Amino acid sequence: MMWLLGVLVLPFLAAAFYVPARKLCWWLPPKKGLTVFMYHHVAITAPTDGQYPFTVTPQQFESHLEVLKKLGKTPIGLTELKNPSVQNPVMLTFDDGHQDNYTTLFPLLKKHQIKAVIFLITEKIGTPGFITWQQAREMQASGWVEFGSHTATHQRLRKISDAEIIRELAQSRATIQKELGFVPDAFCYPFGAGAFDKRVRALVLQAGFVYDFSTKKGVNPWPLNPHKPIKRAFPRGGESALDFTLQVTRGRSRF
Repeated sequence: MMWLLGVLVLPFLAAAFYVPARKLCWWLPPKKGLTVFMYHHVAITAPTDGQYPFTVTPQQFESHLEVLKKLGKTPIGLTELKNPSVQNPVMLTFDDGHQDNYTTLFPLLKKHQIKAVIFLITEKIGTPGFITWQQAREMQASGWVEFGSHTATHQRLRKISDAEIIRELAQSRATIQKELGFVPDAFCYPFGAGAFDKRVRALVLQAGFVYDFSTKKGVNPWPLNPHKPIKRAFPRGGESALDFTLQVTRGRSRF
């Protein structure tokens, strides 16, 4: 019986993992819930650029918005996380606070009347390549952009002491309160896989953050599970419309 099962199943597994289909997870069932997207840049850059995987073009970003519209999705901000009655929610998040978030992303958000969340590395704001606090205030006042913390200096939190983590979190929160007039309750862990563990997460929550956003891929339950970090899908530069549709419906497009 086992050999028969192998004969029936192995060809499908082989097809799923064969190039190029091996990377796509089209065969996973769609999931309902809140899909949160992790972006960094909206700009045009060469495939040889180190930031290419983290950069979507303006045209690519607008195509993402069109997919969301066709699928009946509702882009939300941090405020709506407290309103689980929102139907078919998605969230667009941007890490770091790069300058193109103001020059390129912001006009597109206003054009399409779409909300987004930007997680700020507070000590980078106002330095070359990043937005200024005045630009952040303008974006905030528009109602289309909300902000959260991405630490003060973008440290690998698992590699530093409790005291250093607490300082990173407190400094970031205090700076955002001073510059933008509110105490942030949303936090995004710096770096990718392995960005946090139980120790780090406990300190983040103790610092007063209510929502912690990770780089773990997947679709979140809706309403959110308050005891779990928020997963995020990762649209990459150069990916296709199929990739993004899988990101929306599966929380990931590739393995």
